[in-house]
Amino acid sequence: MRVDIELIQKIASDSVIDIAYDWLCERRKDYSHNNDVWDLRSRWAEIKPRLQQSLLAGEYSFSSQAELRMPGGRIELWSALDSLVLKAISIVIGEHLKPILSRNCYHLKGHGGAKAAVRATAGHLKQGQHVMKSDVRGYYASIDHERLFNLLQKHVHDMYVLNLLWQYMKRIVYCDGFYRDVRCGISLGCSLSPLMGALYLKQLDDSMKKTGLFYARFMDDWVVIAPTRWKLRDAVRIVNKTLNMLCVEKHPDKTFIGRVERGFDFLGYFLKPGVLRASVVTLKNCAERISRLYPQKRITMSKSRRDLLFVLLFSA
Repeated sequence: MRVDIELIQKIASDSVIDIAYDWLCERRKDYSHNNDVWDLRSRWAEIKPRLQQSLLAGEYSFSSQAELRMPGGRIELWSALDSLVLKAISIVIGEHLKPILSRNCYHLKGHGGAKAAVRATAGHLKQGQHVMKSDVRGYYASIDHERLFNLLQKHVHDMYVLNLLWQYMKRIVYCDGFYRDVRCGISLGCSLSPLMGALYLKQLDDSMKKTGLFYARFMDDWVVIAPTRWKLRDAVRIVNKTLNMLCVEKHPDKTFIGRVERGFDFLGYFLKPGVLRASVVTLKNCAERISRLYPQKRITMSKSRRDLLFVLLFSA
């Protein structure tokens, strides 16, 4: 029995499809002339009604992803039409799940983003407090499909939409003449993935809310501030228990537990009471990027340049 049929109707509606189409055109405006986005754009008047009919009939199927190997690693690329559909799903499901997702999950639309998370954290730092900062090792790659789908089933009851979400997780990737099934993890660079990542760690958000401690999360990076060492220990125990239940683990090299006076890095910034500046790693990465863009000039990072760079980073 299908319930919440308005979800697939919203996804296939002119308003949502048009927003997703405009997003796709802007996102891929600099893609190669061989990319399928240009064929989709040239035949959009013909493709759009067929796409809407396919969605409403529950017949749409995602094609395999193309794995592209780059100098810095590899990326998985959805077809232009699949990417458009995934964006439409993210728009509708994002609004549908908004009431049940935590306001402390700052990467979601309307929650302020990374800078809001940093500002909120900096505003809660006081001498004598204790902090835990961490993230999940290989977060997207370690998300369990069955667990995520069970979470989705609790809040999404349209079978057509659930079918699309299952296909999005259980995707097939093509590379160099070989196909492989993806049995764990969600897609990097996909417009739907940040929302799915937020839902997967909802249990952590809910558990932290019950403690009454300050808590902020951006994607899989989070920070907890406690007034005493004992309360922080309880928070660490809850975090570890929750992550074990979700079959993910903290990144050992990116975890900091201690007094706030020592300072810690969070989302590219260094924080401690009365201090907020770009982290050493952020400044180093920025300088390296500038050096690559302007190889003919030697880039030195003087104190004045560091201060100016911090202003630009934080005010953007």
